Amino acid sequence: MAKRKKKQDEGGGASWLITFSDMMTLMLTFFVLLVSMAVTDERRKLVVLTSVTGAFGEGRGNFNPATQKNIDRVVDPGPMDLATNDLSPLKDLLWEDDKEDLNFQENQYVQIFSISEDVLFQPGTTQLSAKGIILLNRIMPWILRIKHPLLLAGHTSSLRDEAGKDYEVSFTRDSELSPTWNLSFMRVMSIYSYLKGRGIPTEQMMVEAFGNYHPRWNDNTPKGRKKNRRVDIVLDKRNMQWIKKLEELTKEAPKKKNEFEFKDFKFDLSVNEGGSNLSSASGSTQDGV
Repeated sequence: MAKRKKKQDEGGGASWLITFSDMMTLMLTFFVLLVSMAVTDERRKLVVLTSVTGAFGEGRGNFNPATQKNIDRVVDPGPMDLATNDLSPLKDLLWEDDKEDLNFQENQYVQIFSISEDVLFQPGTTQLSAKGIILLNRIMPWILRIKHPLLLAGHTSSLRDEAGKDYEVSFTRDSELSPTWNLSFMRVMSIYSYLKGRGIPTEQMMVEAFGNYHPRWNDNTPKGRKKNRRVDIVLDKRNMQWIKKLEELTKEAPKKKNEFEFKDFKFDLSVNEGGSNLSSASGSTQDGV
């Protein structure tokens, strides 16, 4: 009688597929992490979005909202969304900006709305221009709704291209402050005073001046220097946590004269006969007793 042949085991499938799927999952997680930590430049995103829509046949393929000057129809910008409590609605202003005078960058916590000083001021002056006042009045409704602290940061460049190629802000060792710093400070203070007069609480605004020492773009080209001459309105949503913490600390009982607190531990600096005292939130322990 013939013997029956045993069937060969089929196995559990290709083992490389498990390794491949694990690798793809890890790569996807890695890129999601990179995107979450990235800073988004809204102007570049608008250019890319327009190129994609033009390639798929929606709208005109050669239309660029950042550079197009002559359009077929005039659209009233109208009111922007007032439901948000951050600077996100200001991104819509980039669609109207054909000279790249505005810029918007953000990540998960920080938003930076940059305005070119060519819009806000006349060359070499610290007085707000008529165009600058109109722009500040447009963004005023959204700034009034923000509850987080706002940082007003002034920046300049070392060269003023519109004043001629031989013009340069000089800085000598005998000078206490760079003239570029003075110019950036006086300009940002002009914006601070204007916003204060329109109802923005003074305790909500902070002012910093950097002169030409914090360029964001290449300071060796006229286009880069034009972008570096700017005022940044910075919203840091993490600051609200610090405000709540400060409010809690102010409500606590006053500290003792010789008491020092560090990382939830309280140190009694007064010297007793038995030694120094160390106390925490839950109670106190006394050394040398």
